[in-house]
This record gives sequence, structure tokens and C-alpha cells, in this order.
Amino acid sequence: MWAKHDQRIKEYGFTIVELLIVVVVIGILAAIVTVAYTGISSSARDAAVENDLANLGKKLEIYKATNSYYPANSTELDAADMKVSQGSYMLNRNNLYYCRSDDLTEYAIGAQSISGSNYFLINGTVAASGGVSGAATCSQISTPNTWASTGVGTTNVWAAWTQ
Repeated sequence: MWAKHDQRIKEYGFTIVELLIVVVVIGILAAIVTVAYTGISSSARDAAVENDLANLGKKLEIYKATNSYYPANSTELDAADMKVSQGSYMLNRNNLYYCRSDDLTEYAIGAQSISGSNYFLINGTVAASGGVSGAATCSQISTPNTWASTGVGTTNVWAAWTQ
């Protein structure tokens, strides 16, 4: 007797359902990664702005130790040798406001990061804020005046003292 052999042809490959499941899983993972990356990028930019403000405070303290007062105008701000991470700031608006008191013993700097977070540097202390403008920055010091310098203007041109 001859034994009957079951002769099935093996087919290799994936079914359409298996392929669809893989595509859906990859799509879900891509969405999760995109959301996580956006959050991390925003946090990194905010941290860069906070770090810039802390460094600006140190530069201003060095300037004061050398000259006995904080910078009074744009030329003196240039001489303070301050730099910022320009890619971390909100553009198309006045940003990075510097304001000093009339007696040159106090200063405040206001900035908005590209993620929309607002910060003030007030006499060496960095703090988050609700909003930044020239008036809001100058109001942070006890004897405010109306002189303020912007780091970047509405034309996207950075002031010399920020470069």
C-alpha cells in the first residue's frame, strides 16, 4: 500500500491583516515619538533661555564690579560682552528687554522663549512670568524708568549687545 502524502505547497509571506496591524502599530509609535520630541524641544529651549538669563546676570554683575554701575545705554550693553542662544527666543516681536533704574543700581531683563514661556531676570534672579513687554520688564525694579533696549526687534534683527 502506498501511503498518501499530503502535498501542500507552503506559501511564504504575510497576510494583509498582519501588514495592516504592523502599519497601525508603527503609526501609533510615530505619533508618540513626535509628541514626546515636541515636549522635549520646548523644555530644552526654555532651559536655554533661563540659562542665558543667568549668564546675562553674571555678565552684568561683572560689568557693575568694573564700572560701579549697571549699563546705562546700548553702547555700555555692548561692552558688557553678553551673548544669547538666539534660536531659543520668540521672533517677530520685541524680545529680550533690558531696563535699568535711573540711578543705575538695578536692572531687569525680560524674555520670551520660542515655546511661549516668559521669564524675568531681576537683579540676578531668574523667575518665570506671565508676560513680557518693555513696560512689564521696567516695572520689575523699584525705581523704574522708561529706557529699555530690545535684544531682537519686530524685524528679526538682533541688537549688537546680544551677539
